Amino acid sequence: MSLHKIISLSAGSRAMTLGELLGRLRIDAPLADLERCRSDLAVESWAESLGIEADNAALQQAVNRFRKERGLFTAAKTSEWLAERGASFERLVSILRPEALKQALAERLVSDEEIERHFREFARMYDKAELSVLSTGLFGIAQELRFRLQEGESFHLLAREYSSDEATARAGGYAGLVGREDLTPEAAADVFGAEAGSVLGPYGKKNEYLLYLVEKLYPAELNEAVEADIRSRLLQDKLNHYRRTLDVREHFGSLGEG
Repeated sequence: MSLHKIISLSAGSRAMTLGELLGRLRIDAPLADLERCRSDLAVESWAESLGIEADNAALQQAVNRFRKERGLFTAAKTSEWLAERGASFERLVSILRPEALKQALAERLVSDEEIERHFREFARMYDKAELSVLSTGLFGIAQELRFRLQEGESFHLLAREYSSDEATARAGGYAGLVGREDLTPEAAADVFGAEAGSVLGPYGKKNEYLLYLVEKLYPAELNEAVEADIRSRLLQDKLNHYRRTLDVREHFGSLGEG
């Protein structure tokens, strides 16, 4: 659905005019995605109903993330970038305000007990494995390389020489930490049931055949990063439920209407 056909959006007590939608579009197209706009309005409406304000530190974090993602590492560069798009820093902060409000909502509405219960139920989601990968487009080559690895050749040297995965080949195949969702179900079951040093595969994935070296396994732990991820997930569930209680409307018309 195109923005020029929409006069405004409203959700609960909050509304967004066509001018505001177009302002988001000028700054960065993803900010004007209609689903994001609906979500932002719902967040603002919810926070308003609970008397929750955006914390300055959380606002600064949201702005810093936005700048980092776009390589805007100085205030001058940020101001120049925004000026080219006809926007002010204050306008950017206003657009990013729902991100800070979500953090405040999560701290208020998601309890430690809920986080611990979710972790107990879904701990497997947070298992991590440190892997190296060797990728090739031909099953026969993958099998031959597996035989050479079984005979004692170095995984990292073979990955550097033969792997078609340019992102990891230069590092000897080192891929870093991955979770179960990053692997095929078959590979995930094998990797997280293996011992460090195991070579596994080949596994078919799209048009590639993958061999894995399990460098190290990290069983799920309720650390700060996992807690933050769970808090965000649970807040999103609550937000989805809240949105279903709202009267969300798109008001249509043409740019020529008065």
